[in-house]
Amino acid sequence: MHDLMTLNDRWWDWQVDRWDVSGLLLVADNDLTYHHSVEVTFTDVVWVSCTDLFHHPVFRTPTAAEYAFARQVTNDEAHHLFAWDAETATGTVPMMIVAESVRIVEGLVRH
Repeated sequence: MHDLMTLNDRWWDWQVDRWDVSGLLLVADNDLTYHHSVEVTFTDVVWVSCTDLFHHPVFRTPTAAEYAFARQVTNDEAHHLFAWDAETATGTVPMMIVAESVRIVEGLVRH
């Protein structure tokens, strides 16, 4: 989770770019029209509570209630809970992903 926290306050726009059997890919930048500067890939995803477009995420340590919920989703040590709060069209909401791992890649990718 600490690695995700290094992404706080760096980019405005975030979106789900791909979600398939290989994982869920988030991309981010201050304007996603022509490029993005970071890719966050969650692998072996078993549960998602995330809008497809959000702004100003604050990645954080999950709450005790979120941990308890994640243990109901999967009761194994191989999966981890990743949590953040982000702005959406309806206000700031909590978001979570239960996945085996996360990988962060920074660098300019043109669309």
